[in-house]
Amino acid sequence: MTIEIVAKDAMLGAEIQGLDITQPIANEDQATLRAALTKHLVLLFRGQSLTVDEQVRFAQAFGDLGAIADTLLGLGKRDYQGDEIPECVSVISNIRQDGKNIGSLGDGECFWHTDSCFSETPPSASTLHSIEIPSEGGCTSFLDMFDAMDALPASLRSKINGLSIRHSQVYDSTGAKRPAFEEATDITQAPGPTHPIVRTIPETGRQVLYLGRRLSAYIPGLPVEESEELLDALWAHTICDSRVFSHNWCLSDLLVWDNRTTMHHREAFDPLQRRRLHKVQVAGERPI
Repeated sequence: MTIEIVAKDAMLGAEIQGLDITQPIANEDQATLRAALTKHLVLLFRGQSLTVDEQVRFAQAFGDLGAIADTLLGLGKRDYQGDEIPECVSVISNIRQDGKNIGSLGDGECFWHTDSCFSETPPSASTLHSIEIPSEGGCTSFLDMFDAMDALPASLRSKINGLSIRHSQVYDSTGAKRPAFEEATDITQAPGPTHPIVRTIPETGRQVLYLGRRLSAYIPGLPVEESEELLDALWAHTICDSRVFSHNWCLSDLLVWDNRTTMHHREAFDPLQRRRLHKVQVAGERPI
């Protein structure tokens, strides 16, 4: 069956049809998928009842396997993650069993972010597969950071020339403090790597705005007040409905997104409803 790429009615995003990703992906089809991801930034596959091992194999169509957030932070495998789940798989869930969480990030809002920007080498792509979903809520939205870059006012573009952001490791995407870190009372001292605000994608040479997360971010070399003002201006410019694609999950959906050229956001959902998704990341390079 021929792969069909159906672009979404948005600035980014496409649905891939005609491919059973529970089976090994032929080399020519892998090339087609990688090219589609480069063009559309987010790919949707519907009706794919993948096992964990099948998702891990599928993710490798986009590159070498990447580590999960806890591994990138040097925290190792979480206690709540069952032995049947490989270390390269994150369980994103609000479900509790025997009084313990089986996954991370709960049921609240996940604010706009790129995955693992707090790492020296953030993942290039992420794959997310729905195992259990609530009847409503939990929508995941994606934002085109190429367009955010291209549409920057000249005055704002000149202010960020040569500047970088330190990406704090203290908080997760829900805003919760990670237990392994102390509260970031002074953002100039928060632990985390420094990456350029404008990064270059090696495959294409295109420049893209790379903001990571807003909470506890800091622009080294600037006074805190000036850093906060400039970051606020960048975020106010970036978060724009016209450059957003939103996905309402169905069971057995799988999304793949370019983690270098998008940001994503999850809306809250009813805590009394169960939600479980599996994430596998693709290794990336140090932003330049």
